[in-house]
Amino acid sequence: LKKVGMEHAVMAELPAAQPSRSARSPRQRIGSHGLGRAARIACLVGSLPRGTEAISKRISQPPRDRLWTFLAFDIGLDPQATLTIDLQNEQPANNTYLMVLTHAQWAAWRRVQPQTLPKAGSSHNDGLNSYLISYWRTGINDRVRASFRINAPEKNRYHIGVLNAQQMMLKLKGELSLVNPGGEQLSLQEQGVPGVLLWASALFFASCGLFSVLLLAASRRGRTAMHLVMSAVLLLKGIVLLLWWCDCMQVSRTGSSTVIGNIGWQLLDKVQTILELMMFLLIALGWKFLRGTLNITEVRFAVGISVISFYLGVFEVACKTASTCSGYQLSRYILHSLCYLVVIVAMNFNLQMIYAQITDAPASLESGKLYRKHQAYKLFRWIFLMFIIAPTVELFLKVTVMPWDAVWLYILIQQLRTWAIYVCVAIAFRPDPSPLRVFELTRDGGSDDEAEVDGDAGDAEVQSDYALAAPVLVAVGAAAP
Repeated sequence: LKKVGMEHAVMAELPAAQPSRSARSPRQRIGSHGLGRAARIACLVGSLPRGTEAISKRISQPPRDRLWTFLAFDIGLDPQATLTIDLQNEQPANNTYLMVLTHAQWAAWRRVQPQTLPKAGSSHNDGLNSYLISYWRTGINDRVRASFRINAPEKNRYHIGVLNAQQMMLKLKGELSLVNPGGEQLSLQEQGVPGVLLWASALFFASCGLFSVLLLAASRRGRTAMHLVMSAVLLLKGIVLLLWWCDCMQVSRTGSSTVIGNIGWQLLDKVQTILELMMFLLIALGWKFLRGTLNITEVRFAVGISVISFYLGVFEVACKTASTCSGYQLSRYILHSLCYLVVIVAMNFNLQMIYAQITDAPASLESGKLYRKHQAYKLFRWIFLMFIIAPTVELFLKVTVMPWDAVWLYILIQQLRTWAIYVCVAIAFRPDPSPLRVFELTRDGGSDDEAEVDGDAGDAEVQSDYALAAPVLVAVGAAAP
């Protein structure tokens, strides 16, 4: 009833009629939609950002009775790539298959009919349809060993998993190796990622160095602690990308990443994200730009957000299952969204406060500084709006426009967007901004008035001296011959 080969399993002849949904048992109704749920979860997980994953790995799973168990998801392979697997099932079961699917075959599984097969001598369904089209399959029972090359005309995405048609309890362990031609251990989607990470890291380091030079060249009054926070955000981002690049190169050479290399850059990335969030929050609260200190409530809020976000980030990095990781990730997103709301409220409040001060202030150099701050916060409002909207736009482009093997392009757009936001923030709140020239006229006009007054006083003194000297000049003129 199965075909073991390099092409695909042949679809068996299926019954013409399918029993109604109400005729199925609760277990069968749950199982009949198992493939659909697995497909939706897999597609959602595949669309989320993730780090470089090794495609040569050990398999060790607790006892499960799931319909479908992924061993490798969405792996891009070139023609003549090598697949080697040694898989053992410690709880042998019949009607259990190891399958290799193309992405198109995996998408077609949700539409196959019927999803269940009838039991011999009974009109009720008993077990799910295991005769699904696949690139390659073999029965497992207790153990399977296989090694073959992908004979395909072009590159493609592949999924590897175990189909447990009768949903028996399985306990799987073993090893899986997927190697592209030339010994390349990275999947096709990620082969361009290391180069992007290295260049992006150099860009952030160069920007941090240039901004530090500008801070050193600025006056002591113009430099603030907030500018040091901006420099730290740029520096940490460069370090994160550099460590990520090192981990990618390790995976490319050996097929696996070290625990320190894989976890290290992810933890540092969580710290950098928290520092980025605090930069936006402190700017919105006006720290060092509108006032020198924060009140105790604002300090507690900032510290609380940072601690909870780091706590959730650590557990997100250390989690093992996709559902658990998604839970921590969602909790962290909700926490950051709360902070984004505070940033928006504080930013608009400070804009209104600066505008009120400008309205009541006379034309002076101090008013010119208020106008500069007002312009900076108006620009910051658009920068923060771009910061919030950009991830959604990028994910939409990745799903709808970008080719499946262009993960490097998605990461490049992400890093360039992040760099552009940091640069715009640094320009908007740069140290020692040049004052508005229109307010220099208040000082120049005052100098001209003072010069005019001085000139009038001098003319009066000349006229007074001339009046005192006139009789003497007359007497001298009369005595002259």
